[in-house]
Amino acid sequence: MRVLALLILFFGFALSKPKIIVEDPWVRAVPPVSTMSAAFMKVRNAGDEDDYLIGARSEVSKITEIHTTVMEDGMMKMRRVKEVKVPAGGLVEFKPMGKHIMLIDLKRPLKAGEKIRITLIFKKSGEITVEAPVRRMGMR
Repeated sequence: MRVLALLILFFGFALSKPKIIVEDPWVRAVPPVSTMSAAFMKVRNAGDEDDYLIGARSEVSKITEIHTTVMEDGMMKMRRVKEVKVPAGGLVEFKPMGKHIMLIDLKRPLKAGEKIRITLIFKKSGEITVEAPVRRMGMR
């Protein structure tokens, strides 16, 4: 009976965790003189518990931050955010003019067609690394 109770408890915890799925990641191609770019994607939580994106890193930039775009005094401005909630059963879209991952102080120019690795850090799900193609705006 104890073994059965422990198994039910274990599998109950296993089933109640977030399940993060990253869809369609991509990075904006920028001119070779640019020192910044941005990454976009859809982050889906197929689990039944909320999770939070709390950080990111990439081999192509010295600094990688989570940002959002806000309207302030009639101008669009970027702001760093500490975390982004990914609700249970929900989807958060990181897109131009919205939430995005900033790649700051690029170590080298990014070329359209290449793929770069970005590691997303979640409060509950840990680290998830994705390969994101570099695209010019409007390219799919």
